[in-house]
Amino acid sequence: MQAVYARSEHGGYRVRPLTPDSGFQVEWPEGHVAYPSARQTIIALVNRTPEPTPNAYDPHMTFDRYFRRGRFGDTAPEVDVFDLFRPAPTPTPTPLAVAAKAPKVTPRPTLTVHAPKIKPAGIDMASRSKEVRKLFYAGFGRKVQRYGYDPEDVLQEVYKGLLVRNDGVCPFDPSKSSFGHYVHMVCGCIVSNYHRRYSRLSRNEVFGVSNRDGEMVDVAEADLFGVDAIQEDNSSLLSSVEALTTHITRAAEEAGYDPALATTCVDYLYEGRRNKEIVEATGTSPSMVSKVLRLVRDAAREWQAMSTMALA
Repeated sequence: MQAVYARSEHGGYRVRPLTPDSGFQVEWPEGHVAYPSARQTIIALVNRTPEPTPNAYDPHMTFDRYFRRGRFGDTAPEVDVFDLFRPAPTPTPTPLAVAAKAPKVTPRPTLTVHAPKIKPAGIDMASRSKEVRKLFYAGFGRKVQRYGYDPEDVLQEVYKGLLVRNDGVCPFDPSKSSFGHYVHMVCGCIVSNYHRRYSRLSRNEVFGVSNRDGEMVDVAEADLFGVDAIQEDNSSLLSSVEALTTHITRAAEEAGYDPALATTCVDYLYEGRRNKEIVEATGTSPSMVSKVLRLVRDAAREWQAMSTMALA
């Protein structure tokens, strides 16, 4: 057997076999050292020391595997180095090959078609109107009666609002919210808008005046010079409230919040409700209500600053 060399990571030292069954000799830089067996030789090479200790690491590898001999050896074919620099021979085309040569075909560009985003269908009022009616009466029936309105009239407005939202930008999407939560939110917005509209009419439409005793009497029977006119003050207040609500709605749209939720929070703030009461009334998470209320207060301060500058 010819001499072999250790792996490069182990120093690449020359290993020469001794007489048959006499072991191997490693040519270390310090000198030649003989080992009685292949196992002792491999342990010394792996640990990179001529005299390994009894506790030295043993890779448990055979002689052929370590030195990559036999079936562990490289099977790459032998290649002449000068063959790498010789030009490849040019084949001589035959008439038959020239005739059979197909024309070069330029591949067409691949067209990728993306499926269009499917818009949610909303709520089918023909089949789910009874569910909407139950949710409305359960959540807002007593409130509407306390305001003095006919619940059926308000329910028709809720139906109308749901149909408008089906064709708008925020139809019902089952992947984003449940049916009950969506209907409750829409009912809250419709009731608030309905109450704001008709309470404004009731405050502005006066069918009589108060006399000196505080009794409501007909205008023809009243002493008008002794009655203070408050309609102009009420009209100015309502105009300011409407302008502030419009500014808050625009700010909510720019911030990415639901404008209807912002309007509902404004109405509840007018009524003097606290954050916890608004969360229970709207059915929205406390974190979302807190964010919307913070936006409402910031928008109100901004509107007040702009109003002050306009009057200055």
